[in-house]
Amino acid sequence: MIKQIKAALVAISRKGIDELQAGARSAQGTSLNYASVNTLDPSRLARAFQAADQGIITDQAALFEMVEEQDSHIFSELAKRRRSVTGLGWQLTPPDDATEAELGRCVELADMLAKIPKFEDAQYNLTDAIGKGIAPLEIDWKTGSEWVPKALLWVPQRMFQVDQKTGELQFLKMGIPEPLRPWGWVVHEHQAKSGYIESAALFRVLAWTYAYKAYNIRDMQRFLEVYGLPLRLGKFPPGIGDKAKSELLRAVRSIGNDGAGIVPSNMTIDFVQAMKTGEVNDFLNAVTYWERKQSMAILGGTLTSQADGKSSTNALGAIHDKIRREIMLHDVRQIEPTISDQLVKPIALINGMFPENRLPKFTYLTEETVDQDKMADVLTKASKLGMEIDVEWAHKVMQIPRAKEGAKLLGASSANSTQTAATLARMAVLAAGPQAGDVTGAYAAQLAALCAPHEQALIQQVAAIVAEAGDFEAALAGIEALKSNNPKWAESIALGMAAAHLAGRSDVQDEGDEK
Repeated sequence: MIKQIKAALVAISRKGIDELQAGARSAQGTSLNYASVNTLDPSRLARAFQAADQGIITDQAALFEMVEEQDSHIFSELAKRRRSVTGLGWQLTPPDDATEAELGRCVELADMLAKIPKFEDAQYNLTDAIGKGIAPLEIDWKTGSEWVPKALLWVPQRMFQVDQKTGELQFLKMGIPEPLRPWGWVVHEHQAKSGYIESAALFRVLAWTYAYKAYNIRDMQRFLEVYGLPLRLGKFPPGIGDKAKSELLRAVRSIGNDGAGIVPSNMTIDFVQAMKTGEVNDFLNAVTYWERKQSMAILGGTLTSQADGKSSTNALGAIHDKIRREIMLHDVRQIEPTISDQLVKPIALINGMFPENRLPKFTYLTEETVDQDKMADVLTKASKLGMEIDVEWAHKVMQIPRAKEGAKLLGASSANSTQTAATLARMAVLAAGPQAGDVTGAYAAQLAALCAPHEQALIQQVAAIVAEAGDFEAALAGIEALKSNNPKWAESIALGMAAAHLAGRSDVQDEGDEK
């Protein structure tokens, strides 16, 4: 019967979605020319961006991939931002009015997600869209009684293009574009900046900084290659032919590397001692300038990659941490709908677990760790002032889950329990021991000591009402409306009265025995 119900709930056809469109290792596109990125210049970058704006993102994606590999600073800063997302926990959030059955199926669906092989790696791969605009993962389905992904396969961005009319992403199958198969892909599109899918990538900003920084690094390498070496000056007599000049020039250039060379006797090579002008720090400062710009573009600041002992203050650290959290929340809020709509939804619908309008949502746990000591102090003082605090909210804000039914609970504060027990013990002694006179005064004193903390809390509530009241009438109205519903106080009075009652019965019994 259950299988029939699930079959009736299946909202989509399973036909054909178990066939891979790209494959585990997509090698149908052109391979990267790793040497070409060394000659990256603004004109070449502009051509790649211009082609991407027409939907042909192959060159742009290849440049993004190689820049990330060859610029260690960009890779490091971008990895920090990506790991801030994948380091979070996650959960499936059911609808607010979910039934017990839906809650149970939500737990079952979350377990299916957690069991996807390398699911954490897949989440990290989705964050690749932060830098490159898109991150395509192909779903390799495991068929059977339950349909679940057995792998989420990463596919390079250079193997796609954007349809100019619809804006839809298309897979290049042997260079021929074709639509993505429904329920076969998880494609995250990330808006690092406003724009269409092909122009919203963060690397559109970073690529310029890489190109300009490459000039500084290349000039620094040339400077270091000849720094401190003498100037080699070749001299030739008048009337010499071009061939002889070329031979002399070749000898002058090679003598610096080989340390040896030959020239005709009518030619000479002079070595002029070079002045050691210029410093490598000039080039390093230029490189540092561009790396600071890269850090600002990726992380919103430079403090996580800079520790000079001057600007790394605690106040700046707090500001940068706030900015880092804002960026993390910005990334998370974009990734959550992608996983909900393109992974959670297909699994739930294919297996007939939920109707489409009752699907749970994939959410990351982004709550900051609370200072429980300070929060406990705030809640204690607020409750003493009579504030009505929801217990469920208190558990949530303290990040302490509520106990399950039948669980063993922690008792009250050991100090309060010990004090109460000691007071009641003294009252019991008064009741049991022989007394020379009336014990009413002693009982009153012990009961007062037992109830003093609760009375003090009530006094504080009254004082707060008076302090906030604008006039005498408002203060009276506030005090009249005050409700003292303290079960601990009532319990203490009840125990004290019980002890007094037993003591009174004991006195009556003793008087009867004497008669």
